[in-house]
Amino acid sequence: MSKFLFQDDFINRRKTEYAIITYLPFNLDQAVHPFREKYDPIYNQVASHITLVFPFLTEKPLDEISVLIDSVIAKHNILPIELDSIADFYPHSPVIYWAVKENHFLRELYINLYAKLEIPIPHKNFVPHVTLAREISTHRVETVKDAIASYLPKETYRPTALDLVTPLANFRWVSVRTFSFDSSL
Repeated sequence: MSKFLFQDDFINRRKTEYAIITYLPFNLDQAVHPFREKYDPIYNQVASHITLVFPFLTEKPLDEISVLIDSVIAKHNILPIELDSIADFYPHSPVIYWAVKENHFLRELYINLYAKLEIPIPHKNFVPHVTLAREISTHRVETVKDAIASYLPKETYRPTALDLVTPLANFRWVSVRTFSFDSSL
């Protein structure tokens, strides 16, 4: 265990944690809610979403981050997102998810957001997805995937916005800014 240094805590207090996500439309959020409630112990911390920029700490002011995100979004066409099969990250990570079909739009957005925010890309093999379950014992993974797969068909939707989210003291993530896509592109 590392030794606590007051100076480290003081430095980190000046930083804010954010992530960038796109929420699922209400009807799809309602479709996955029963599975998330049953199989994801932290389902109530954030609504169903696809993460584009994983949680990061920054000292940049909110307005500066907003300008950077706006500049990336302004250059991107909105393409439909297809939610396809049920998959998992086991044994690397205990997560079962609704997979997004290969999507050049999301991959490009992912890379451009990290570049503009000057954050190293954490996952070279970006797998956009909607988390449905986590921390399921290894021997139950296939059973849970089968149970979920029989209820979730393939779905397609067009995202309308990205949200910059931050955690509150109770660990619930809330949106602090919404960035709408330009539908005329």
